[in-house]
Amino acid sequence: MTEEERFARLLLHYGNIKDRRGFARDCLSGVITACRVLDDPVLCAHYGVAVSSVARERAHNDWRTARSLGLRVLTPADAAWFLPPIPGVQPIPGVQPIPGFRPPGVLFARGRLGEVLPPKILCIVGSRAASRWATDLARDCASSLAAAGWVIVSGGALGVDGAAHEGALEASGRTWVFLGSGLLAPYPARHAGLFARVVSGDGCLFSANHLYGKPDKAFFVQRNAFMAACASAVVVVEASSVSGSLHTARFALRWKKPVLAQPGSAGCNRILLEGARPFRDLDELVNGLGRGGADGGGTLDENKIPLQGGLFPEEIAARTGNTLTEVFQQLQIGELNGEVLRLPGGRYLNLRYPE
Repeated sequence: MTEEERFARLLLHYGNIKDRRGFARDCLSGVITACRVLDDPVLCAHYGVAVSSVARERAHNDWRTARSLGLRVLTPADAAWFLPPIPGVQPIPGVQPIPGFRPPGVLFARGRLGEVLPPKILCIVGSRAASRWATDLARDCASSLAAAGWVIVSGGALGVDGAAHEGALEASGRTWVFLGSGLLAPYPARHAGLFARVVSGDGCLFSANHLYGKPDKAFFVQRNAFMAACASAVVVVEASSVSGSLHTARFALRWKKPVLAQPGSAGCNRILLEGARPFRDLDELVNGLGRGGADGGGTLDENKIPLQGGLFPEEIAARTGNTLTEVFQQLQIGELNGEVLRLPGGRYLNLRYPE
């Protein structure tokens, strides 16, 4: 990709495109280029492109700054791109499209990324106001799994996020930080030293915000989606009922990704009811990841409970290959969703799926 085309992608990223899917499809298939669209009023009208003077100035300033500091301006056309593509638009080896996920047009990166997609990416998230026990667990989990070759992904926040990054660094492993602020105004400021160590090590900082963008709720939710989309699995260590980490977990659950949560806190308990699997310590986490987390064993959807007569939980466990704890969790979720009925005597009946 030429530098002119890359800058044009940045300009359009800061602008507005009504038909973003159509633009991405035609651009990545070679039908058009970003440069051509910007130069052609008819194409601009076709895709609904509008770039304000403020967006143009910001794009020019950020482009010059990125070039001078050696920051990478990644686009979905790059070999190093790792976020899932728009379904039906661009095949990426080893990365499956996710229905409903909208990748950014541009992603700023600072640090060591490489050109090969890591095979194992683990997202560890949790409360900012985490207990000492939770941060210790997050650090230990990240350290052990980073040493085993996992890339540890988190949002760089205080509490669990920071502990996860620290653990990966202690193991001389790789860790990625997805920021809700701009790459050159990383938030929180208290983690400036941590972010510097990530960049100087084998890690990387990412942001779809403009380089000096301030923290913004919309960008935090967006970065949570990015983390869930690129991760092989998501782990929630400790979370309140309003923790932002629940966004990440719910994105992952929606996209059928493995989610594991540490029981006890209100947010984790909620996620467990919604479909996550429990883990109590590092050994259980490693075992859960080995089974594929939330999608690892049989589920109520895939291993069907009969329409008549019902089954006891022990029989369901034998049929699905799940543990009794996992079966009881799935049955709770099924009852909440109106898919399973608990009969007198302890049997469970399928209300939705035929045999």
